[in-house]
Amino acid sequence: MQKKIYILCLSLSMLFCFSNTDAQSGKSEISGTYGYFSYFTLYKGAPFSTSSGTGVLTYKYYINDNFTLGMGMAFENISDWGSLLSFSPEATFKYMDTKDNQIRVRLYGAVSMGICLFTDWDNNPNHIDGSGLKLWAFQATPFGIRIGRKLACFAEIGLGYKGIISGGLSYRFRTRPKYVPVD
Repeated sequence: MQKKIYILCLSLSMLFCFSNTDAQSGKSEISGTYGYFSYFTLYKGAPFSTSSGTGVLTYKYYINDNFTLGMGMAFENISDWGSLLSFSPEATFKYMDTKDNQIRVRLYGAVSMGICLFTDWDNNPNHIDGSGLKLWAFQATPFGIRIGRKLACFAEIGLGYKGIISGGLSYRFRTRPKYVPVD
C-alpha cells in the first residue's frame, strides 16, 4: 500500500511540473481513451472476452506546437489473471497539422514508458501471490489521428498498455494567458 501511495504522489508531482513549464504556447489537453488488445492480454494469451479493455486518462502539456509531454494512468482487468494499474509519462510529436483548415486534423506519434501495479486474482492456496510493482508499462504509437480543435475525437494504432487500437475524446485548453508583446 505504501508503494501505491508513493507512486501516486510521484505521478501527481510530475503533472504539476509539466503544467508549470515555461513554454510559450501554454496549452494543455486532457483525454479519455478506451483501448483493445493490450500487450498484457497478448502476453497472457487470454481470450479478449476475459479482458475489460483498457481505460486511460491522460494529461498533456504542449511544450510547443509540435511536441507534448504528459502523464497517463490506465486500468485493465483480466478476469482470469489479475488487474493492472499503469502510470506512464508520455511524449507525442506531431508530423502533420491542418490548423488553418475549417476541420482540424492532426497526425502524430507517441511513446511512453512507466510502471505497472499488478494485483493477482489467483486464489489457489498453492499459488505464490505475484501482486505488486512487477511489470513495466510501455506504449509505442506510430500513428494517431486527432480530429477537432478544442473538443476532438482521436484514434491510435500502436502496441503497449493502451492496446493495439484505441480511441477516445480529448479537450484542449489554455493553462496560461497568451503572451502578447508590448511595443
